[in-house]
Amino acid sequence: MSRAACLLVIALAALGLAACALEPPPRTVPAGFAKPRFMLISDEAQGPLLLGGDFGLRSSFDGGRTWQTPAGGDAAVLAGASYADAIVVSHGSTSQSYGYALTGSPSDSVAWPFAAPVTLLAGRARQERVWAITMEGTARLSYSNDGGAYWWPMPAIGLCAHPRMLAVGPGAAAASDRLWVACGWEGLAVSDDLGVHFHQVAGIYRALDVAVTRAKAGLVVVSTPQVAVTKDDGATWTYTSFWAERIAIDPRNADLVFAIGRDSRLHASLDSGLTF
Repeated sequence: MSRAACLLVIALAALGLAACALEPPPRTVPAGFAKPRFMLISDEAQGPLLLGGDFGLRSSFDGGRTWQTPAGGDAAVLAGASYADAIVVSHGSTSQSYGYALTGSPSDSVAWPFAAPVTLLAGRARQERVWAITMEGTARLSYSNDGGAYWWPMPAIGLCAHPRMLAVGPGAAAASDRLWVACGWEGLAVSDDLGVHFHQVAGIYRALDVAVTRAKAGLVVVSTPQVAVTKDDGATWTYTSFWAERIAIDPRNADLVFAIGRDSRLHASLDSGLTF
């Protein structure tokens, strides 16, 4: 081989090594979190991801490439949601709150004022509204508009008996809320009156998870587990080719969606969940 050819091979090899060095590590899911109880994205610029489940909490500040355990995050959690300026997590009969940065210690544990464990939560980030579901034979919905200082029991007429996930996003009117409930084989339900009444949403035959964002009214992403996306509050649905266990939409950027796939890996979408 000529000297020139040798130099060319060396140069190409160097370029290949440089490309490998620049390629970011793959997105992963920490051990034990392939099917977490919830996944959310903190409501701050480049907010961290948060997973919660039987093995506690895990947070990621680089889009799921590395994971850490937040302070006090070793205990099992059943639910989590953003509201006001905090993320609240339920340990069943008690709750704790973290700042959106997820870098400091949580608040002291506070007992829920309910007769049964809180299994699902939904909240409006930067607002004091939060919803909680307890299971007392069947689902019981409670609502607070003061950050949990007082809770109102809601009639929840039409709510499925065994909800799988709860999410709240902006409604059609200014400052209004739409409360979405994934109901498993009973499909997808929605309430436009804070949880007094629910009605079924056409086009979704099964709903295992549901995600919305304050950044864009009308955008809803559902795991059936095949991912389905609507941009018009459920009037029409696009079924994608991706299947997911959990989904989360960035509260500030409606284009950014994370999903845990059936391959137990974390995937990202830059087009509101249409492709991953």
